[in-house]
Amino acid sequence: MKVYVFKSLPPFLWGYTRDIRAMWALEECGISYETIGLDCGPNGLQDEIWYGEINPFKQVPTIDDDGYILTESGAILLYLAEKSGKLIPSDLKGRAQVYRWLITSLNNIEPFALPIFFADLLGDSNPHMKGQRPWNVSILERFFGTIDEMLRKQPFITGADFTVADIAFTGVLRELRKTEVLEKHPNIDKYRLRCEERPAFVKVLNAYEDRLGIARGSAR
Repeated sequence: MKVYVFKSLPPFLWGYTRDIRAMWALEECGISYETIGLDCGPNGLQDEIWYGEINPFKQVPTIDDDGYILTESGAILLYLAEKSGKLIPSDLKGRAQVYRWLITSLNNIEPFALPIFFADLLGDSNPHMKGQRPWNVSILERFFGTIDEMLRKQPFITGADFTVADIAFTGVLRELRKTEVLEKHPNIDKYRLRCEERPAFVKVLNAYEDRLGIARGSAR
């Protein structure tokens, strides 16, 4: 399987990009893969004209499974889990909970986490985004209180087992890892760190840093 990933990024994006999620799932599922590196353009997309024929939005990641092309990190995670039979339960109701929490991560959490990341990145240069930051934090509080209590009682987002929903949720939480937002929710932050200690994640992040040519730990 081929996976299109970044081989160059501006420093402010180190460790935040979604190709990490796809490669993490590939490692956890035991699927062999080949990385195809792309340079990040000035708008966070790829300048290579040919890549537009593979991914119409020129976003990363994309996978090519023997000619079958799939984009969007959430769809990729579910596809890899279904293909391998790993990181997802075999029964319908169990799988539905994985779908539920993966969608919650991408639809209810990430739309508010990303603006916080960019508000901190841009600072006073974007007063509108800076002014919206407290509102975005308050929206996340509505979700994080409940999730933090859940993770006090169970190790992973759907229960006892690690699934692709945890890869999605951890990927979103990483957008907040250098902010104060998670300080009020210690169980969520312990969960994030627990997931990031998994050997597959460590292997992927090390390879990610090597591919970008940055010092070990730069993307943590």
